[in-house]
Amino acid sequence: YQSISVKYNTLNRCLSEWAHVKHGVPQGSVLVPLLFLIYINYFSTTLGKLAHLILFADDTSIIITGIHPVEFKNNFEAVITLTTNWFNNNLLTLNYDKTHILELSTKKQNEIKILRISNKEVITNIHSTRFLGLIIDSTLSWKDHIVKLTSNLNKACYAIRAIKPFVSLDVLKMTCFPSVRSLMSY
Repeated sequence: YQSISVKYNTLNRCLSEWAHVKHGVPQGSVLVPLLFLIYINYFSTTLGKLAHLILFADDTSIIITGIHPVEFKNNFEAVITLTTNWFNNNLLTLNYDKTHILELSTKKQNEIKILRISNKEVITNIHSTRFLGLIIDSTLSWKDHIVKLTSNLNKACYAIRAIKPFVSLDVLKMTCFPSVRSLMSY
């Protein structure tokens, strides 16, 4: 941790004033991965059985379930409270711009809900999100994912057609494998 440190920022040759840094680790420090692992393992025990965590690299997804809407709402509020308190107690900042609610249901959700955490922080309900390479939407229809996959496949096919007159069949196959098969097998 940085205990006694003074820093300033530069933007377009303009210097900010010097300020004391009370907490933090310099970006790129060898401590960053170690502290991340310690924090994330400690965080996973905080929620108990209220939620299921999915951890991948530096992304964390919290899965909250409930048989009835009231049970879900109670679990959700408890998880948000525990998570916010855990971040505050550990001098961490939750990035609310990257924090969203994706409510999964077989029924269409027409209204966008906003959860207000405080005067400054809100968590918005979104229609779809990228999750480990897939685009998942709130009704689990996969429409957004199929549209994106189709677009990427069209680009790959165009590139293959464009080089076809200039290369051998073996080169075309070598081009097709990473550009098309990787999209389909993911």
